[in-house]
Amino acid sequence: MDIEKMRKWLEITNDYRESNFWSNVLKQKHPDEFFREAVCNPKFDIYQNENYYLIIFEIPGVNQEDLTLNLITNSQLKINGRIKPVLPVEMEMQRERIYGDFERIIELPEPTQAHLMQTQLYNGLLHISFPRKNGY
Repeated sequence: MDIEKMRKWLEITNDYRESNFWSNVLKQKHPDEFFREAVCNPKFDIYQNENYYLIIFEIPGVNQEDLTLNLITNSQLKINGRIKPVLPVEMEMQRERIYGDFERIIELPEPTQAHLMQTQLYNGLLHISFPRKNGY
């Protein structure tokens, strides 16, 4: 394969994936370094019943004081915080979990107001509920 074509391909894939994975592979970085450069992006699920919406974020290791929720608009929720390592980095032998700052903005299923939202953090799960305006 032509080296210029390969460089162009790398640029395109890096831009598309918003990462430097392939560049790191070609530089022969150790796999653990990929985790250190990875972005924390908590996963979430949205549920509904006839009266409420429930959003559950997976944020293990986050303390309540390291977590911030903001209703940006009446239909956009921003969550940000910090996942701290349990033990000092110097003690690591192997690492698969990701630590660091995170920020995520999600679209709510329907508009709401901040005072209607209830939150509860336990067992590494953040539960956010708010009433539905319309039933099914």
